[in-house]
Amino acid sequence: MGHFACKAFSALEKELKDDLLECYVEAQQEIEEVINSIEMDGFSFDKLDNLFRSLHSMKGNCSVCFLDPLVGVLHKLEEIVDGMRGGYIQYHHQLGELIIVVVEKVYDLLKQIYHSHVAEIALRDLLQTGLDELYAQEDDAKRPGMAAGLLKRCTQTSQEEDKEEPAASSVIVKVVFTESQQSDINLFIGFSQKLNRLLGYSSERSERILKLCQLINVECKTPVDPAQLSAAAYMHNMGMALILNCKGDDALKRQAEHNHPLVGANLLAKHEGWQEAVAMVQAHKERFDGTGYPEGLVGSLIPQGAFILSMAVMFIDIVWGKSGSEYNKSAMRAVQKVNFESGKGYPPHLIESFNAAIRKVLVAKSR
Repeated sequence: MGHFACKAFSALEKELKDDLLECYVEAQQEIEEVINSIEMDGFSFDKLDNLFRSLHSMKGNCSVCFLDPLVGVLHKLEEIVDGMRGGYIQYHHQLGELIIVVVEKVYDLLKQIYHSHVAEIALRDLLQTGLDELYAQEDDAKRPGMAAGLLKRCTQTSQEEDKEEPAASSVIVKVVFTESQQSDINLFIGFSQKLNRLLGYSSERSERILKLCQLINVECKTPVDPAQLSAAAYMHNMGMALILNCKGDDALKRQAEHNHPLVGANLLAKHEGWQEAVAMVQAHKERFDGTGYPEGLVGSLIPQGAFILSMAVMFIDIVWGKSGSEYNKSAMRAVQKVNFESGKGYPPHLIESFNAAIRKVLVAKSR
């Protein structure tokens, strides 16, 4: 019987792998609840949207943890559900049952890799091939029958050679500044350190955000200027200083928080040559779907650097918390939350860049 390995996954710390399994089970339960709800109470596009997002989060977590053979299966399942959202694949109870079973089988493979470092390649290939064929079928009326056939074949096996995992590259990103830029950056570092102390944040928060921003940026097809991104990472939170003057007034505090991107951008704009960074700071609380603030910008109107900054802030604050006293067990949960924002808070292609960056971080930490 043939097997495949995910060596980079096996090399990760046990607590990260445990966290992945826990998050997978949570997403699996969400998926089953949605499908059961569809079967009992009827179809709705909101339910399909929730199903898609749970699958996307599950896939994103597996991608970050180097489980590429499983990612392909989950991705095709995600595409089938997306076809249902688009109306060119009709939901059918056989497809709903198939989704539940495939997610269960992928979990079985995941546990095999977790416990013995290898898993059955025949089962993985059966799922991948079956889902590929089902998705490619042009006659939608044939899909329920194909789903039923795949359900019956889920215990069959075949053989194929094991696959190797690619080595991850460095997590060190060197940013070159001009002399005047370096002078400003030194000033911005001082500002951020002082504000972090006043707000009760870890003194390392800004550096952690900066490093992750640069890693995500490197993974982008068209990276932004790393010097501008550095300035934005240090200065994005400066407007939060207004909260220090609210003195228990909740309404005033909410207003200050809503305005802080504009305030921070105005402070940074007083220094020449940082126009791109100013735009990043001003828009780092905007959302891809237009539900962010302060201006409700949507899609491509939001600078790419603002999305990168927002993803890095979200991840770092979940993983290390406000005090940042120690690395906790929520890394995979943080990845899951960021991935859940695909198409809502962040553009899908930047989620992939984020996942690639986190993979590098996890490899570096496991060495």
